[in-house]
Amino acid sequence: MARDDCSSGTSGRTRPSRRQFLGAAASAGLASTAGCINMFGGGNDLADQIVLQMEGGTMLEALKSEAFGPFEEEYGASVEVSLRSSQQSGYAKLKAGQAEVDLASVPPFTLYNGTKDDVWEPIDPEEVPNFGSNVLDPLKNPVFDPGEKLHAIPHAYGTVGMAYNKEELDSPNSWSVMWNDEYDGHVAPEGFGFIRVFTTALEMGMDPNEIGKNGSYEENIEKIWERVAEQQDLVVTNWTSGDEQARLFASKDAWVGEAWGNVIFGSVNDGNDHLGYTIPKEGAYGYTQNHALVKGISEERRETALKFIDFLLRDEILKPVTEKLGLPPSTSVTSEKIKNLYDYDPKGGKGLKFPDVEYINEHNDEWSQRWEKVRGN
Repeated sequence: MARDDCSSGTSGRTRPSRRQFLGAAASAGLASTAGCINMFGGGNDLADQIVLQMEGGTMLEALKSEAFGPFEEEYGASVEVSLRSSQQSGYAKLKAGQAEVDLASVPPFTLYNGTKDDVWEPIDPEEVPNFGSNVLDPLKNPVFDPGEKLHAIPHAYGTVGMAYNKEELDSPNSWSVMWNDEYDGHVAPEGFGFIRVFTTALEMGMDPNEIGKNGSYEENIEKIWERVAEQQDLVVTNWTSGDEQARLFASKDAWVGEAWGNVIFGSVNDGNDHLGYTIPKEGAYGYTQNHALVKGISEERRETALKFIDFLLRDEILKPVTEKLGLPPSTSVTSEKIKNLYDYDPKGGKGLKFPDVEYINEHNDEWSQRWEKVRGN
């Protein structure tokens, strides 16, 4: 009888929320619900609140709209947000122990660096059941999560593909169009040295994570920089932010260049229907959006954060979250809206080229210095 009382109003896989529990206690008397107390206490106790570090914008709006409320309703724990102005500033606070947060939203570079700096708490995949059953295989063991242990769980992925003006270009399918003289003064590459190397290596048929694979590193990287220099003669601007790329392509100053798929998708939805987006045949830089646990949090906060991460991977939660976010989910859940997202990979993640952050870090100072010379600074 006690078991039936405790599971009232819930499915076999869910636990009653604190609201449901307190309601049961009020109506039936605390003694009759004593068997339910261990659901919120003892070894399985959950925190009343966890704090997630992230930036604002569409991701926060999507989580607030579709995930935070249902999670609190089911588990009795709220998700509070600690806003950061940038990945760099937020990570610096975490590394210095100056941020009172339990988990953080992290892209590949922050995930890698935090693993090396011992900022993230390792996660046993069995602690997140939906990771093993739902997450796409190419996203499970990314090259940017070093070592044998898992340090973050992905909930979405994206690409740095190619945006273009459909009034000027007719369905381009190769990065090589960014070197076409016909678009002189209207080419807009992303203005970071490692991205210039990454995309140019793809265009030249090289592996951006192993530039010396066929031939010597020294010879191949020199060929890449020569190719980058050729492109600069055609460039309108080397953009460095989402706002800048959106403005360039919306204003028609840029006809072709690298872009973040979700930014161009949003721009088209805002009425800029002259824009198109594609993943060139040579491939494109891929990334995941992940949640990582901060090392040193209490066991109950750790357990609650893991519950939230697993909750987010449920089909009925992740589908509306990613539809609003404008990035495809890390799982196989889909819909017409998801299939129409510009970053969507019908190959289930196999069409993405993820960055080897260790390799990039090894060469980044060299590439950044060379990039400044090539662009004329």
